[in-house]
Amino acid sequence: MDKLSNAINNFYQAFADVSAPDHIDGCPCCITEKEIQTLLTTPLRELSQDDLASYASSALLTVGSDSDYLYYLPRIVEISISDDSWWPDIEVTARAIESTNIESWPEKRRDALIELLDAVIDHILDSSAYDLIDQWVYAAARMKLDVRRLLAKIERNADAVLEYWVDNAQNLHEERLGNAFWELPNEGHDEIVRWFQSEPIRKIYSEAYGYGM
Repeated sequence: MDKLSNAINNFYQAFADVSAPDHIDGCPCCITEKEIQTLLTTPLRELSQDDLASYASSALLTVGSDSDYLYYLPRIVEISISDDSWWPDIEVTARAIESTNIESWPEKRRDALIELLDAVIDHILDSSAYDLIDQWVYAAARMKLDVRRLLAKIERNADAVLEYWVDNAQNLHEERLGNAFWELPNEGHDEIVRWFQSEPIRKIYSEAYGYGM
């Protein structure tokens, strides 16, 4: 089993003590009764992208509660990893995760989440899917996790740094990042800006593009 698959399984295990819900409240404009019944009657790992899309998109806004969301979270995250075209984007899921008061999670769940994010970034780097870096590092920052461990991984790959920089270069002169999901102030956002401004990272994109900040 590779590192990412192992991290996904560990994430499921960390939430295995969360009971399956017997009901889900939701605005009928956001989720149908049929969709709710599918969620309540389908085994967690068998839920499809279509089964979870409405719930995950509106979770903890107009649909669901912390208790049912934490039950479905491992499957939501697994789908986000396996299908980067799925809506909701991981940025939306990160907002919902943060709203569950992640600081109060049991240590095993926080550790499993950190392990999973590490594995996702490693997989992105190994597969040269550098266009996914921005959204996953954003997700870590939105969840109030330390982004420095992820940036340290990215820093070792110049091609990854360059693509990540291109995604944000237009706004960096204002000390802002380009992802439209950012809600400021955010400590992780500022940490990433400082990373882009650091000498080792400036050197990478300056040498590639003759550009300085």
